[in-house]
Amino acid sequence: MADLIATDPLAALLPACHGAHQLAAAQPARITALAPFETKGLPAPGRSTARPGGITLWAGHGLWLATGTAPEASPQTDATDAWAVLHLTGPAPEAVLARLVPTDLRALHFRAGSVARTLLGHIAVLIHRPEAAPDALEIWLPRSMAAHAIDDLLGAMRALEAR
Repeated sequence: MADLIATDPLAALLPACHGAHQLAAAQPARITALAPFETKGLPAPGRSTARPGGITLWAGHGLWLATGTAPEASPQTDATDAWAVLHLTGPAPEAVLARLVPTDLRALHFRAGSVARTLLGHIAVLIHRPEAAPDALEIWLPRSMAAHAIDDLLGAMRALEAR
């Protein structure tokens, strides 16, 4: 019988650079989906909260995602294999995403700790501006759509570099 070895599907595609922008895969230790009845202590819609050992992101109506050790809430579901997280850095990551995302992500409006549920092309994503790195943007998306999203993002990075 063949030995099955878990591999990272993004390893062959990332990291990638075009101009001064870099796209890399972020590797949260564990992602837990929370859908609690009581939301006390969880971030408000459109926000994230840093906590010891991870962050908690609002992910939509009645849904939060937590990295690391999840806060006390029930029900909880391990969603680590369902999500891919991309980290976009450079002098203007908002300009790269402006070609693909119909949301104003400029730092003036989209401050550190902000989360937006939006579209990247036709893929439903979460965009997060981390408090720990306010000059970067994180793109949370379904792992099954990651290769397509990376292709779109690299095209936008090339187009911005060519300007």
